Amino acid sequence: MDFQTSILGRMSGFLYRCRADENYTMLEMTNGIERIFGYPADEIIGNRTRTFTSIMYEEDVPLMDEVVGRALEQRTDWTMEYRIRHAGGHLIWATETGGGIWDENAELLYLEGSIINIESLYQRIDEQTADMRVTASKTNEILQSLRYLKLLAVNAGIEAARAGTAGSGFAVLAAEMRTLANSSEEAARAISDAQRKAQG
Repeated sequence: MDFQTSILGRMSGFLYRCRADENYTMLEMTNGIERIFGYPADEIIGNRTRTFTSIMYEEDVPLMDEVVGRALEQRTDWTMEYRIRHAGGHLIWATETGGGIWDENAELLYLEGSIINIESLYQRIDEQTADMRVTASKTNEILQSLRYLKLLAVNAGIEAARAGTAGSGFAVLAAEMRTLANSSEEAARAISDAQRKAQG
């Protein structure tokens, strides 16, 4: 097996070359598109059975047009993320890096680049977000418990004051309870604030 075939076989995606038209008509594609997204390359090349934009999530196509158009105007490469509808019907997040190819007369010949499956990355982000929500919920429960502890400490201090000298030991305990509740509440609030910032 030659070097390129070996490397392409390990890619979670495919390479392409296409026209700069409204359908991004594919001229060449590697076979990774079938392995990852379920469509044989020869069905999409030349729009034989379907266009490339027809397998994209329809709401992402205008963004693709905008990003590619701006990059071509500036003669730069682009990188963007969008969703491709798998042949089985479910959506898969992909990242594309591409650029234009011009001839010696500055005429745009075609576009080329790579499209990589990043669905597993989005799944991990979703899982981490769910974990953070659970932690945030538990942090709120801790804050409620600490408020109750502070209330108990206040009541204990009042009872100790009523007891006079006999309640001096209880007063010390009440003061320690307030100190513990205050310091723990500050820590819990810091965790809660950090979680809110992380979630945007």
